[in-house]
Amino acid sequence: MDLTFAEVLAALVPDAIFVDGSKGVCIDVSKVSGESSNLNLLSNIGVVEFTYKLLDACNKAQITKNSNLPTGSKLNAFSNPSWSTPTNVGTVIGTHQVRAQFTVSTAVATAPLV
Repeated sequence: MDLTFAEVLAALVPDAIFVDGSKGVCIDVSKVSGESSNLNLLSNIGVVEFTYKLLDACNKAQITKNSNLPTGSKLNAFSNPSWSTPTNVGTVIGTHQVRAQFTVSTAVATAPLV
């Protein structure tokens, strides 16, 4: 079992994930990251923020999907974030984890179930 791109999009801003006729499914990094300007250079920074926010959307989509599934059929791929103790300068470390189950012969990944 897995999430669809449409399910993840529902946890993001509109058009953050879209279909381009020649490229297929595309993800707009600026929209996922919440950046007001387009990130249009490969030298732009922001990979950590983009990845964290995409994983957060995946976690939210998984929670929504699991709300309609019986025990034993629920996705268990995107953990809830964990947070460190705040520092004296007001920062915290947030951690997301991704769990995947692989079929050894094909290396195809799916979500483990709980």
